[in-house]
Amino acid sequence: MDTLDIKLPYSDWVLVFDSIRHYIKYIDNLKNPSDEISEDELADFYTDGENLKNLEKQISQTFEKQFGKY
Repeated sequence: MDTLDIKLPYSDWVLVFDSIRHYIKYIDNLKNPSDEISEDELADFYTDGENLKNLEKQISQTFEKQFGKY
């Protein structure tokens, strides 16, 4: 698998974490979606949410090794 080696300062990683966590929270709060969201779109949101949770966990572990827990 190809990977991307990104070197970012601590402050930029904090922004990445906050953005990912905000979007996960948004997706988790879609329990009562409006009629504007189709079932297919809702399924995509939930899939994205699970993928983001896994990504956040991987990044968090790497971040913690370098800078400590955030």
